[in-house]
Amino acid sequence: MVVTVTFADNARHLSFFGPQSMTSKALLGLLLAAPTLADDVEHIIVTSEAMNEPGVVVTDPKQPRQPLPAQDGADYLKTIPGFNLTRKGGASSDPLFRGMGASRLNILTDGQTLLGGCPNRMDPPTAYLSPQSFDSIKVIKGPQSVLYGPAAATVIFERKDERLTGPSLEGNVSATAAQYGRREGAMDLTAGNQDGFARLAAIKTRSDNFKDGDGNRVNSHYDRWSTDLQLGWTPSDDSLLMLSAGRSDGEAAYADRMMDGAKYDRTNLGLRLRQDNLSSWLTRLDGQLYYNYVDHVMDNYSQRSFTPSMMMPNPSVANPDNRTRGGRLQADLALGKGLTAKAGLDARSAQHRTRSSMNQPMMPYQDKDRMADGRFEQWGLFAEFSYDLAQASKLHWGARLDRWQAKDQRQTLSPSMMVSLANPTYGQTRHDNLPSGFVRLEQGSSIGTWYLGLGHAERFPDYWEIIGNSRASSDSASAFHTQAEKNTQLDGGWILRQGDLNLSLSLFFSRVDDFILIERQAMGADLVRNIDADSYGGEATLGYQLTPAFKVESSLAYSRGRNKTDDRALAQQPPLELRLSGQYRLGDWNLGALWRLVVDQSRVAVGQGNVIGLDTGPTAGFGTLSLNGSWQPDPHWQLSFGVDNLLDKRYAEHLSRAGAAVAGFEQADKVNEPGRTAWVKADYRF
Repeated sequence: MVVTVTFADNARHLSFFGPQSMTSKALLGLLLAAPTLADDVEHIIVTSEAMNEPGVVVTDPKQPRQPLPAQDGADYLKTIPGFNLTRKGGASSDPLFRGMGASRLNILTDGQTLLGGCPNRMDPPTAYLSPQSFDSIKVIKGPQSVLYGPAAATVIFERKDERLTGPSLEGNVSATAAQYGRREGAMDLTAGNQDGFARLAAIKTRSDNFKDGDGNRVNSHYDRWSTDLQLGWTPSDDSLLMLSAGRSDGEAAYADRMMDGAKYDRTNLGLRLRQDNLSSWLTRLDGQLYYNYVDHVMDNYSQRSFTPSMMMPNPSVANPDNRTRGGRLQADLALGKGLTAKAGLDARSAQHRTRSSMNQPMMPYQDKDRMADGRFEQWGLFAEFSYDLAQASKLHWGARLDRWQAKDQRQTLSPSMMVSLANPTYGQTRHDNLPSGFVRLEQGSSIGTWYLGLGHAERFPDYWEIIGNSRASSDSASAFHTQAEKNTQLDGGWILRQGDLNLSLSLFFSRVDDFILIERQAMGADLVRNIDADSYGGEATLGYQLTPAFKVESSLAYSRGRNKTDDRALAQQPPLELRLSGQYRLGDWNLGALWRLVVDQSRVAVGQGNVIGLDTGPTAGFGTLSLNGSWQPDPHWQLSFGVDNLLDKRYAEHLSRAGAAVAGFEQADKVNEPGRTAWVKADYRF
């Protein structure tokens, strides 16, 4: 079981922030400012998020956060109850929601799909996202929408693209500094008029190796940059034609493996056309095309001191890439008498390739040809409806059908660096038609809004499950024909906003047939199995404005899973977590504290897990305390500051990866979180 309660701290994630990392479980807490202070210009420190509507959480990534504002997309999700991260170093953590991650968590950027390249998930999609360049992050809990594909949850990073009302120059800039050499500068500027706009977002961030609570250095430094440009033509209030482009790159050290990331080169191109009010029944037609390319390099010498080993006696490099092309067309319909619909189609293709060198000085990888190893294609049709049953009652339902195709392009399998064998599924192509759907009832009353929904989502196995790392199945040296997952889930909850009291509760029960489980073998490749599994739990938040100046909040997150096939715990489930926070406002100043308590996790399945990580054993519980504050002299400026992990505790999150032997660093059972970390952040909006 997992419980999360949060007060005024947004928990752990940033590798640069010590306490941030400490809050690496489900985050909850409070907004440092009272609800009466929230308006379009006021800046507050975000420490936790509650549901905005049934099953949906929306957060502003430009707001200051504690722990220190996140470096990539995964860290920002930590402020939302139910999310946890898998720490590998200082950056590029893998997010999980209710213990489900990778392709079970659908992550989109302005409607686009971006996929990483590393077979060991050194670069999950969120590693390429800079949250401060977006205007909102939206989370849909459970399979309660069919607009974006089947998933246990959907995360959408979005930018505004409305028409400007007149000549305008607006934006925000920020600067961050913290211990362990953390430095970050960000800007997001928009200029234009009624006829069009140009928007440029740029971020540069770096950090040295952090130290854990015992003062031990962790191989975790990074240096990243990102730029994104949007050019929009808005000839009328109802029309938009927009071209977008983006580039980013960087490097990052890892404490959980034999290699580091030497290159994270992202290229993005997008074209979007939208027309509103085409007729009385066709209220919007929205179409887009996009291209995303990731070129990733990992090696054992550029970010650490090279040390020869039996596995890699020479400087070695791997260079995977992933090219994703996609498109989407959606029509919004007003069908009359309280009935609306969103219907359309989407498609994407992803081509993964790789090349490597086990002796870079003698045989540079740049001189080698890239070898295609897997191609995935998807076409989907969807329709989602909403109907006003009564003044405070709504019914939502939808269905989609996805056609999947995958081709195995690996001629050989390499279950280890010393073993290579012929691939029995080389050249084979598989096809699947996978349906998904949901129905949800929402009812408002004087005591809040409650909802109850039933959803079904069928998920095609991803590259990392059936091709990456040359995993095997129980009857073949290749896992290529692993069955698709079938998740049937019940979601329910309640939202109450009444005076000074805010409450939210979301619960779920999930039954997954053919759950894709990864299992380590004593000899040979990891095994991919289909099992049957159940999981249940939920999240709760409570906020109360005790006085006009003082507010308290708490959050609770719980998640528990069972492997029915093996009659044991389901692996990679987060432990119970509680967060309590308080915030006091005095004029232009805010002061707050967060106390986070995480219990031990003894429900484990050693050697089992998913493509993100495997259970290594039970973990101890811990408690951390963090302090924060802010000063806002006017609506445009805000100075935020804090101390994360105030008591300098040494601890590791249950879902974090096992530590590896890195020359010059102490090896830990798990990658530890940062120790005490002081930070300061300045924001200016105009």
